[in-house]
Amino acid sequence: QQNIANKPRNRRAVVKGAAWSVPVIAAAIAAPAASASVATAGLAWTASSSSLVQLRVLDSATVVTAQVLPTLPTAFTITNGPGAISGNATVTISVGQPDGVSLAVGRARGFGVYSYNGTPTPISSRSVTYSRTAITNIPYGYPTTSYTAVQPVTIASNGQVIIPVEFALAGTTDLLALNVLTNFPVNLRVDFGNGNVYLASTTVSVPIGAGIL
Repeated sequence: QQNIANKPRNRRAVVKGAAWSVPVIAAAIAAPAASASVATAGLAWTASSSSLVQLRVLDSATVVTAQVLPTLPTAFTITNGPGAISGNATVTISVGQPDGVSLAVGRARGFGVYSYNGTPTPISSRSVTYSRTAITNIPYGYPTTSYTAVQPVTIASNGQVIIPVEFALAGTTDLLALNVLTNFPVNLRVDFGNGNVYLASTTVSVPIGAGIL
């Protein structure tokens, strides 16, 4: 037993153990801190306003005065976990047609992003799309809108960044009045790349008698 205890370790066993351990250490060194942090980040709409009397119309000098005030989201927050985030993210904000309300004839306005993070959005970053009739190709109903931008994101470990968003009316209207409650779904998508995608949703609520659509 004494001889067995003092016997040198088998050299092949030592080499075999090293061959398994090296890739694990290398992988740990190669993994960027930003990726680990992004995997624990959070996203949510965190502010709204029901005090906007006047609303802009995208790509127009028109300003519409609301008779009854709508409620619009005004900011979202990215909340970080352990480890810093530093890199680009693709941000997409889309506004759908209102739930439970449809128009077979005529167009009404919807909502789109007028400014993002304090800067007016360029036309090239936005889209406004109406449904169209099958034969005559005439636009009708409420539009869907989308805004996309690539934004540098830098957030300290366990920190957060708040990004203001200003919505405006989008599209055009050829109707005299729409006296219905409308709730437009607003969907936010932030893609950090490498499969790290976060989603958040809210609504734009337009009460009966607002007179803006």
